[in-house]
Amino acid sequence: MTAADASPTTIGYDDSQQLLQLCHDLRQYVAAGLFLSEPEAADLGGPGRLALIHQQFRAIAELLDVEQTPARRIGGVNLTQLAGECAELVRLTYRVPVIFERAPRVVVAADQALLRRAVGNLLDNACRAAGGGGHVQLRVDSAGSEASVEVSDDGPGFGEIAAGTGHGLQVVAAAARAFGGRIEVTSLPGSGTTVRLCLPVGHPRVRSA
Repeated sequence: MTAADASPTTIGYDDSQQLLQLCHDLRQYVAAGLFLSEPEAADLGGPGRLALIHQQFRAIAELLDVEQTPARRIGGVNLTQLAGECAELVRLTYRVPVIFERAPRVVVAADQALLRRAVGNLLDNACRAAGGGGHVQLRVDSAGSEASVEVSDDGPGFGEIAAGTGHGLQVVAAAARAFGGRIEVTSLPGSGTTVRLCLPVGHPRVRSA
């Protein structure tokens, strides 16, 4: 078969992986929205419930917008607020306590959509690892010119692996590369896992005309 005979709708491996990741991320928001529409969510109160529903739709719109416009839009992102929103999402979709230790306000130069996906994947992995009897700890901090978002679980751990390989860390590694940061993974069998995403603090530099 020649190149001219190939179907224009053929999906390559990279495209397939990207589609799977997008479906995975969207499934989290859909699951949260379905929970919020159930009678069990009535104890959240009317205004609080509507605010959470709005938050899920806003995140979905942000995610789809980025898929249609792949170019990164780097800006000042409130990491503390974003991490809190991601914690609210996983609390709606998992029965795992998520303890959030927040800094007053930490701003990093990043693409908000990609950073949200990275933190969301960290929390999703941690909740899965913690299981029904465990818990997850989320921490946002800053020191000097570096900020960090750290997610820990007390699950079985996945051993010593190379940073950015497997276990949903590809998106996290991509965020670290895109924003000039790094990831650190600490994991021992039976001792849980801690993943730290470190990023430069502050707003992006604006070039003068």
